[in-house]
Amino acid sequence: MRRIFAVVVGVSLGLALALGFGWAMARGVGAAPLGEEPTPTPTPTLPVTRVHPVALALARWISQTFPQAGITVTISVTDLMALQAQGFGYGEIARALQLVLASQTDQDPANNLTLEQALTLGRQIGWGQAYRLYNLHPGGRGLGAIMRSSKPRSFATPSPAATPSLSAQGAPGFPPGLSKEKDNKPPRGIGRGRR
Repeated sequence: MRRIFAVVVGVSLGLALALGFGWAMARGVGAAPLGEEPTPTPTPTLPVTRVHPVALALARWISQTFPQAGITVTISVTDLMALQAQGFGYGEIARALQLVLASQTDQDPANNLTLEQALTLGRQIGWGQAYRLYNLHPGGRGLGAIMRSSKPRSFATPSPAATPSLSAQGAPGFPPGLSKEKDNKPPRGIGRGRR
C-alpha cells in the first residue's frame, strides 16, 4: 500500500510541477494567461508565386536557343505563365516558339512572327499547316523535344569504344577455335516432329 501511495504522490507532484513550469514558461514568452484568447498579431505576407517547371524549361530553352540564332530574347517565364493562364497550353506555346524561331531565322524579315502571332496562326489554320508555311517538319519539334533539350546534363556521355577485330583466335572471351556465332540447328521443339 505504501508503494502505491508513493507512486501516486510522485506522479501528482510531477504533473503539478510540469503544469506550473509550463505556465511560467508560457508567461515568459508572452502567451496569453489561462482562460484568455490570444490576440493574433498581423504579420506581413508576401505573395508567393510558384514557377511552373515547364515554363522554366521553356524559358531556359529560349535563353539557350534564340541568342544562338541571333534573336534578342524578350520572352520571360512570367510571360509564358501568363499565356498559359490565358488558356494556351504549354504544348501550343512550344510549337509557337518553334514558329517564331523559324520565322526569324529565315531570310525574309517581312514574315517574322511574334509569339502571340504564332499562337494565333497555329490556332487558326492548325499547327501542321503553320509548320508547312515555314518549311518545318511537324514531327519532333514540340514540347517533348524542348523538354529533352533543356534538361541539364549532369553525367558524362560515354564515347563509343573501338570495335575489336576478330582474329583467327575467335571472339574475345572465347577459347581459340570457337566462335561466337550460333550453329544452324533449329531451336529445340521447333521443326522436329514428335515420335
